[in-house]
Amino acid sequence: MGKNMVLSVRHWIRTLNLVVCTDKKDQKYELTDLAEKLFVGENAYDEFIDKIGTVWLLHWLMQSINAHNAELNTARWFFNYFNGVRLDKLQLAKEIQLSLANHDKKLTESTLNKDIDCLLQMYGVRKTAATKVNEDSFTSPFTELGLISQVSTKDYRAELSAQKSLPVEIFAYAVIDYMTRKQLGPNGEKENNNNTLSFDSLLNDIGSPGRVFRLTTAGLSEKLDALEILSEGKIAWTDTQGLRQVQHCYDDLQSVDPGMFLKHYYQGE
Repeated sequence: MGKNMVLSVRHWIRTLNLVVCTDKKDQKYELTDLAEKLFVGENAYDEFIDKIGTVWLLHWLMQSINAHNAELNTARWFFNYFNGVRLDKLQLAKEIQLSLANHDKKLTESTLNKDIDCLLQMYGVRKTAATKVNEDSFTSPFTELGLISQVSTKDYRAELSAQKSLPVEIFAYAVIDYMTRKQLGPNGEKENNNNTLSFDSLLNDIGSPGRVFRLTTAGLSEKLDALEILSEGKIAWTDTQGLRQVQHCYDDLQSVDPGMFLKHYYQGE
C-alpha cells in the first residue's frame, strides 16, 4: 500500500475504535480484544465482514459517543443529534453550524461540505423503484443498513425503524456498553452503581442504542424483549403505570464484557 492508503487505513481503524494507542509519542496502536476476535486468526468471527451483524456492530463502535467531550464529525453529529427524517446537504450544513455556534473550533464551509458528502456516501442508498435498491449505490458496507435513503438528487430520508436486520446479540453489546458508560463521569471514573435506566434514555439520549440505530419506540421494545430472553432475564425491562425502565442484575457492570453474547451470534454458542 502507498502512503496515502496507509494513512486512510489508520484513520478509519481509529475512527471505528478497533485500536488503542499504546505510545502517543511514536503513534503506536494495538488492536482491541474485540477487533482480534472479529478479524484475526483461524477462529475469527467474521474476517471478511460477511455478516450484517458485523456491519451493525462497526456502526455502533464508530457512531456511539459520550455526552461529555466527544470527538464529533458529521456522521456522529447526525446519529446523535439529528431529530428529523427528511434532509438535504444545505439543511444539514445549517443545522450543524447552528449547533456549533458556541464551539471554540470553527468549521470552514468546504470542510463541512466534504464531511457531509462522506456521511451520505457511506450510508446513503439510492432506490430505483419503490422496493428496488440500485446496486451501484453500495459504495460502503454501511449502505446495507438502510439508515439513509436517497429519494432524489438532493433529498434524503432517514426513517426510524424497527431495524429487523439488527441481531439481538449486537443490540445486547450496545445496551451493555451504553449502560456501562452511563455509570461514568466526564473524567472516565465510575460515579454511580445504577442498575436501572429509563426506557426513554435508552431511546433518545446522546450515544444511546435508540439514537445510533434509529429505532422506533416499538422497535426498541421488541429488541428489549428479545434481549431479556437472550440474557435469561439478567437484562429486562418493565412498563408499570407508564414508568418504563431497563434493569440489569449484574453485581458490577464495569466488569461485564459487552461482547459476551457475540459468540452466540457468530458461532451459535
